[in-house]
Amino acid sequence: MLKIAVCDDETKAVGNIEKMLEDISSKVAENIEIDVFYDGSNLIEHINKGYRYDILYLDIEMAIKNGVDTAKTIRKIDANVLIIYVTNHESFAKEVFEVSAFRFITKPIDYKIFSKYFMDAKRKIMHHPEYFRYQYNKISYRVPINKILYFQSDKRVTYIVTDTGNEKCYGKLNEIEKRLVEHGVYFYRTHQSFLVNPQYVSVYAYDSMQLLDGTTLTVSEKRRKSVNELFCKLKGEDIIV
Repeated sequence: MLKIAVCDDETKAVGNIEKMLEDISSKVAENIEIDVFYDGSNLIEHINKGYRYDILYLDIEMAIKNGVDTAKTIRKIDANVLIIYVTNHESFAKEVFEVSAFRFITKPIDYKIFSKYFMDAKRKIMHHPEYFRYQYNKISYRVPINKILYFQSDKRVTYIVTDTGNEKCYGKLNEIEKRLVEHGVYFYRTHQSFLVNPQYVSVYAYDSMQLLDGTTLTVSEKRRKSVNELFCKLKGEDIIV
């Protein structure tokens, strides 16, 4: 599911964007969830509470807090959301580009262009995911990949260990590893029950790994070769012997 926010102080524009999103998502069989905001301050307040979005449609010219200032604040909280600016003008101030906008759409919105940009964003999110999406007790969740220290399986349940705590999800490590690799994301399979995020490894000693939080995980004899090869691939170094 893609989580989308629309922020525009024009009610008609918001309704138009919602309608197009629902139409396109139904055609491509993509589940979406849309939150609507009519002021940048309210959107920022929502994000400050922990809400995260995949795509943000943001109007530049808003009366209370404009889109440029809104985006600058949001980027300090969430560097991952894809921002698609919606504007009445084709010329943009220099500061607009400082927030890494994904696309620009001018009003009145052309459906074909809107559809193309949505699909561009969808492909980027799916091929270069910022989040790991999972289910537990029939509820869908997601966690930023760069917050995951490691996955640990225990029978039918897998624990997602993050820098702030643990979450539970259903799924075998083999399936999780396959999903990650399909999207170009590589974790060390140090053990049948562990899948470790390389960015949190501070010390690698061939038969063990120490993480930045001090946790030490053993590398099973069976998996030392594959872990070593992946380590060297990611680091661009020679294989350890």
